Amino acid sequence: MEMEDFIEEDINEKEFDIWLENGIERGWVTPPFCNTHEGDPYMTQEEEDEWEAGGDPCQVVIKIRE
Repeated sequence: MEMEDFIEEDINEKEFDIWLENGIERGWVTPPFCNTHEGDPYMTQEEEDEWEAGGDPCQVVIKIRE
């Protein structure tokens, strides 16, 4: 990998961090969490009730790629 590639990768990572923080601050997205191991800490009471009753509330997910 050449130096320009490292610089571009670093810039992209910083841009992503800014984008994510902006979305969190504005309430557009949640902080990242592991749905597999942590469950959904942002589930509404209505969604929790549906889940506990055996339902399957829809979850829109954006997977963060490293």
